[in-house]
Amino acid sequence: MFNGTNSMDSLNSINTRSSRERKNCLKHALERTSILQEVINDSTINKLDEAINLVDDVTYATSIQEKVSNQQEVLIDSQMMTSSSKVLKTCSISLTKRMRDYDHINFSQKLVKYLQEASNDDSQSPNWSLLERRVTKLFKRVANSSTLLGTLDPLEKKTIIRKKPEQKVAQFAVTVPDKLVPSGNTKDEDSVERTVRKIKKLITCYCKEAGKPLDFFQLILHPDDFGRTIRNMLYISFLIKDGVVKLKKDERSLVVEPCRKEVNSQEKRSSNKTGIQNVISLNMEQWRILKKAYRLEQPMINFDEEK
Repeated sequence: MFNGTNSMDSLNSINTRSSRERKNCLKHALERTSILQEVINDSTINKLDEAINLVDDVTYATSIQEKVSNQQEVLIDSQMMTSSSKVLKTCSISLTKRMRDYDHINFSQKLVKYLQEASNDDSQSPNWSLLERRVTKLFKRVANSSTLLGTLDPLEKKTIIRKKPEQKVAQFAVTVPDKLVPSGNTKDEDSVERTVRKIKKLITCYCKEAGKPLDFFQLILHPDDFGRTIRNMLYISFLIKDGVVKLKKDERSLVVEPCRKEVNSQEKRSSNKTGIQNVISLNMEQWRILKKAYRLEQPMINFDEEK
């Protein structure tokens, strides 16, 4: 309550100042700012801030009609702004010079002298082991890690044996057993192949329309299902192994784009190397961090594998 009363009294005193008092106040602040240009020290910014606050109080308390009738106050205010900018420029130059005052030779000589004095023995050679505990704290103890865990051995390609068309023969009655055991593995393999083809088409259409590669994590992330995200990563690895798409790193993150048919065929003719399947590790915590970073509401790979 006391502070509020003091602030109201100071505001009323400013409002009751005459034009002559306001001019004297502005001139005093301008003189203080001009002096700061010549002497730069640690308290220069604080003194400049006090002068600017004093001018701001006078300016805010002056009405527009009074400013129009008293042009000299407006002129002093503009001179104050010019002088303040010069002080700030001088401070920045002084700060830059201080930062450039570092002398590595002088620092090394002082370091050697300190070690010689800190050593208990009379040997002239410095005991560098005294700095071991201090210096080792400045280095990171955790080594740099990479999400690329290496490669897997390429899978063997299936050899498709095409049967010759058989001549139609007379059909006989066939007895069908009551229960049939469906071949689940064949159905799963067919669904995976269909999904991989759809993902290939999705990547090709996106890169063709957008004119740029597709962000890898934007493609594979499923905002609600961690398992689907891991499964999408495996699908992309199949396409990379077959040479259909390629994975590379741009300025921000990993991106995928379709391989050109001409380049792919030339590489196959010029080299006998088989494709390598890259696998990237991703745990649950990393998946949550990526969800927050990309803010996806719907996954890009949003089609049912069974269809």
